[in-house]
Amino acid sequence: MTPEPTRSVDDAERDQLRRSEAVVARLRWLGIASWVFILGHTAATAPAPLVYAIYAASVLYAVAIQRRVHGAADIRRTAVASTAGDALIVAAICAVTGGIASDFYPYFYLTLPATAMRFGARETALAFGWHTLLSVLLVAMPGAPASIGDLALRVFYLGFSALIGGLLSREARTSSRRARAERDKARQLLWRLIHVEEDERKRVAGEIHDRMGRQLFELTYGIDRCRELVGAETEPAGAALARLGHDARACSDTIRTLMNELRPPVLDDFGFTEALREYVAALATHGGLAVALDVDDAVRSARPEVNVTLFRILQEAVVNVRKHAAAARLSIEFRRADAARLRLVVRDDGRGFDPAAPARGHFGLLYMRERAEACGGALAISSAPGAGTEIAVTVPAT
Repeated sequence: MTPEPTRSVDDAERDQLRRSEAVVARLRWLGIASWVFILGHTAATAPAPLVYAIYAASVLYAVAIQRRVHGAADIRRTAVASTAGDALIVAAICAVTGGIASDFYPYFYLTLPATAMRFGARETALAFGWHTLLSVLLVAMPGAPASIGDLALRVFYLGFSALIGGLLSREARTSSRRARAERDKARQLLWRLIHVEEDERKRVAGEIHDRMGRQLFELTYGIDRCRELVGAETEPAGAALARLGHDARACSDTIRTLMNELRPPVLDDFGFTEALREYVAALATHGGLAVALDVDDAVRSARPEVNVTLFRILQEAVVNVRKHAAAARLSIEFRRADAARLRLVVRDDGRGFDPAAPARGHFGLLYMRERAEACGGALAISSAPGAGTEIAVTVPAT
């Protein structure tokens, strides 16, 4: 088992950019909603139909960007387009409500920090140049009441806004990188601890098999031989030996079950799917819980550590169901989530709980989540009091 490599910097930055773009999208809607009140108190320099046509266009633009944020594969391209589009929409509404002196012009000062939040210094400088160009065009409009001095003051404010946004963004990015580095270190340490734990489980299971398994076999065989030698003439002794033989076989079964819980050989030999089937078959013998299994036989993991992770999470989930859920039915599903990920779902009809307020002193959920994240996966819990519980773990297939 090898440590799980951490996610690439590019992946982390794309995720951060997508989150930032989602925040900016909400702020964009808030800003456009506030335009309604400003339009009622500002003097338009163009016909009212044109003013409201531009406002309607801004709403359609916000809708289009919102859809792109949630559906675009290339989030960076969407963010660049929205950065240019935000300034253009502000310039358009300014052009029909007073140019550079418009009550809408201060929105330029908000779009620059938003750019700095999403990008670096180079992109922020380009956005500053774009804002400056649009400001120059607003001043150059026929009948514009602003002077060169007004333009210079606005450009100064734009630069100051870009500088503040850049400084705050740089500090936030530095803190984010440090947090990611610490998180990756913690996950690597956790993975090494899991590796050590699994190696020790495997060693102990092997020791039990090699030592106690052989001794119990010899003990059982010896008891059976003694029964044959005693024969039917000494019935009390024969009955006692029969009880001893039964106890020895029960002890052997218990040890075999313990070895399977420590490290089932089928997991290493045939993978998680077969280990899952064997585990469910063993559950059925315990009674008290109806188990339904839905497995895609074509699903296989190429990584032994993923197989172990899935099996340990399955074990913990089932233990929680049997100890705390008071469930009558349990369903287990294992199939492909998409081309790159596998998904295991454990669902029960028990008493449920509030995932936001787990019981104190119970670390099973934390154990499962840490296991999943250590191998690059994720754990989702869906439950409510009286509504059962669903635990879904998604892990990389390769």
